Amino acid sequence: MKILLLKEIITNIHGTVTLAGRLFSYFNNNGYDCYLSKYGESEIIDSYGSKHKILPINKWNLKEYESFYKNLDFDIIYCLTSYDAITAHRLKKLYFKTAKIFIGVYHPRQFMIPTYFINNYQEYLYTKIIKNTHPANLIFMDDACRKSHHEYYNLNFDDSSIIPLPMIINKKPLSDNYEKNKIVSVGRITAFKPYPFGVVKAIKKLNDTTGLKLTYHIIGEGHEYDKLKKLVANLKMQKNVIFYGTIPYSEINNIIKDAYCFIGMGTTVGEAAGIGLPSLVAIIDEENDSYDLLGRLPNNILGEPGEDLRTIPYEESLYNLCNLTPEAYQRERELSLKKAAYYAVENVAELFIKAFKKGADDTLKFSTLDLLLFEATRIQLKFFLKKGYRHK
Repeated sequence: MKILLLKEIITNIHGTVTLAGRLFSYFNNNGYDCYLSKYGESEIIDSYGSKHKILPINKWNLKEYESFYKNLDFDIIYCLTSYDAITAHRLKKLYFKTAKIFIGVYHPRQFMIPTYFINNYQEYLYTKIIKNTHPANLIFMDDACRKSHHEYYNLNFDDSSIIPLPMIINKKPLSDNYEKNKIVSVGRITAFKPYPFGVVKAIKKLNDTTGLKLTYHIIGEGHEYDKLKKLVANLKMQKNVIFYGTIPYSEINNIIKDAYCFIGMGTTVGEAAGIGLPSLVAIIDEENDSYDLLGRLPNNILGEPGEDLRTIPYEESLYNLCNLTPEAYQRERELSLKKAAYYAVENVAELFIKAFKKGADDTLKFSTLDLLLFEATRIQLKFFLKKGYRHK
């Protein structure tokens, strides 16, 4: 099976970026012929090696690399975000005519961008894509994502696969020497991931009232990064909150390996649990509360809102965690490792192959003008996107 993973990579710390890298490595190491798109300069793509399997793409002028494409053909094009589907169908029409196109859905509002006053062109195209893509060609990361899209579009996705996020799971602690006061998060600081704001405020209160001396180490940047730094300054917590910004993926474990607790969602929370870190699962759009530790939760709970689960204020969960006996803390580490094994790429990646084999052959037409109008709509979305759908 010949596979093209299509993802416009513009940052190194992003769930679908690391997902692309994991699948690219696994497929090529396990008998599949896999290529990865490269839309421009990308440090993380360059680090993957296998340069002959990196497919250059100029989405504004697909014919720029025509000589490269003419020597290739693909059975599967897997789009890791909804907007990559436009480029996928244009590539199929021009060069890869027999490829089946699949789309991954990794956010509960991925295809939802309604605006006030007047409809926007992005939603028009997204509606065209999701209504004309066979359900078997849509892959949802969990049931919450599938349910939200069913409710929004009133479409039946029973034939769509639910495949957990595949992760690189270490399966053992990186260090037995942990700092009891060290809390860590990794991920973009964005409007739909407000948990660092709640964690900072919880740590401030705990340090002031309980005698704890917690520090919070934050890896990653994003649209809300400066706002978070301002909060830290206003609370006079510069000595307790350490910002690392965006760093190479390969360096992250060196910072988090001796932490006491991890807080995050999606891929990062699973991989942190995979090195033995008790990991609180943050919730999309929720600032002050989280789900429980990953090791205590049912399978495939990585931060989607609306789960029928108890939520816990960060102040309470951190206080309880920091007051565990050494024996109880060790049990939490063991539970974390056990749960993380569920997401191990060697257990999950073959589910993609199974899904790819049952997909249908869909063909949609998109032009460069569609792409231009799609990009231009970003201005409209910035000011008129309906409240509750601001997730980028």
